[in-house]
Amino acid sequence: MSTFSLVLGFLLPLLACFSTVLGRPTFEPRNTLSAPHKLLSRGLIGALKETPRDVASVPSALRQQILKSSSVIDEISTLDNDTPVSKRAAAACKIADLIFPGQVFAANSPHYQSEQDFNWSQTCWLAAACFIQLRSTADVAAALKVIEHVGTKFAVRSGGHNPNSGFGSIDGSGILLDLHGLDLLSLSEDGILHAGPGKQWGEVYDFLDPHGVSAIGGRHYTVGLPGFLLGGGMTFFPNLYGLGTDSVKNYEVVLANSSIVNANAKENQDLFRALKGGGPNFGIVTRFDIETHPLHHVQYSLNLYDASDYVNILNATVQVQKAMETDPKIGFFLNVNPTVIIAGLLYADWPASAPKSFEPFASLKSFWGPFIPTTNGTIASLTSAINIGDFPAKREPYAATTKVDHELYVDVHERYLELLKSDMPSANLSYTIQPVAKSAVAAGQDRGGNSLGLELVSQAWWAPLVEWFDDSADAAAHKALNSLGTHIQSSAEKSGKLLDYQFMNDASYTQNILDSYGAENTKALKKVAKKYDPKSVFQKLQNDGFLLRKL
Repeated sequence: MSTFSLVLGFLLPLLACFSTVLGRPTFEPRNTLSAPHKLLSRGLIGALKETPRDVASVPSALRQQILKSSSVIDEISTLDNDTPVSKRAAAACKIADLIFPGQVFAANSPHYQSEQDFNWSQTCWLAAACFIQLRSTADVAAALKVIEHVGTKFAVRSGGHNPNSGFGSIDGSGILLDLHGLDLLSLSEDGILHAGPGKQWGEVYDFLDPHGVSAIGGRHYTVGLPGFLLGGGMTFFPNLYGLGTDSVKNYEVVLANSSIVNANAKENQDLFRALKGGGPNFGIVTRFDIETHPLHHVQYSLNLYDASDYVNILNATVQVQKAMETDPKIGFFLNVNPTVIIAGLLYADWPASAPKSFEPFASLKSFWGPFIPTTNGTIASLTSAINIGDFPAKREPYAATTKVDHELYVDVHERYLELLKSDMPSANLSYTIQPVAKSAVAAGQDRGGNSLGLELVSQAWWAPLVEWFDDSADAAAHKALNSLGTHIQSSAEKSGKLLDYQFMNDASYTQNILDSYGAENTKALKKVAKKYDPKSVFQKLQNDGFLLRKL
């Protein structure tokens, strides 16, 4: 997720307007699973018996709850194939309340509203049939057994940062599994971080900071681990160690049939590679084992520039991107707003003087001043510095990838200026350029590869974003965002600068992201999904997301 809309919250006095995302109905599954004949209580007990001993959970109390309520569970779960989705969801909520007492929040719960309003974007503030807070891997296995048996629609949420409606959110036709209770955080002697899906990247950095190491993670304090890592993961310094997903050494995964497996370079290698960018198509990850790096000291500044000087600012951007090809310690982003442009000038060291690569920005006469002055800090302090605080808004993202080209950049910006004249007074349309050098792609390949299909060329990952407050601006905001996103692609295609890849973490629900990975990778992802989820639970019952069922 391009997280730099967070800067806007602080810069609102500088900006003429705000920003937005289009709400939309959630996906109705093409078909539900046939109602199983086996008693659900037996299936739940069987799933817990298969829980590996080394899984950090305490299934005995869960088993007792199931045995205590087995007859009621089996009565509620007795449904036929014609049972409507709303009744399936209601049944799942009742069963979950028996299995997980105190962890299920329906509409009559005092905690229901806070659960509903948790997500980053108001487009995802959907009223689920119930919210279920899971606390262990065994809890996840039991919840998936209920979902499979009852045939209810479901969504899974960790950080809740994806702004697409129905991604990590669901309406009353289904249930939401909240993973915040899976909050493991430990560092082993070999430098491997063990983290649960309930953790946020800011918490990870704060935990690792005293150890003098860091993980390759998100740039916003409140971004969760699962969506970031399963979608690829753009970090501050991708050219040193690759993307976030490239540093994952092992995934602990609960599959659709409630079995728990590890996926790494030695076990379930096909699943391991699929999870590196393949999204929520294969199971629910309950633990990430992540390689840490001695990336501790970083120098950073965030500078403000007059947006009217865009030609020179974009030229400076191209110069920095060229410098990245020979110096992987350079980190950079350019966040463009209607009245101000923000340049993030980052370096993975504490140099005595500013790196020469940033001289093109130092010479700009349009410099307004620093938003964050040059600071010798750490990844933890950098993340905290830009964690100004989110403001409630509707949001919608878009993703495009191009080669590096000043003429293209200027063309895109001039189209952006035209779109700012659109009739959407409560919305802010912005875009971010996120550079990726060849070394970033190579670093991923050196670590065993991923599913993304990245080309070994210098590239820019574009992240247009629209944020808004007023429901009346929904259509205009959506139109403006998609006009900008499609213009980036069409202009780049005409000039021979378009790249196929589209970054999942920044993408719109209107985009076919998995198709952009290339035919070979897409074929492999489908094969893995069929192998590990033969009943297609994650395709038929999962509410929405960048799912293989859409291909």
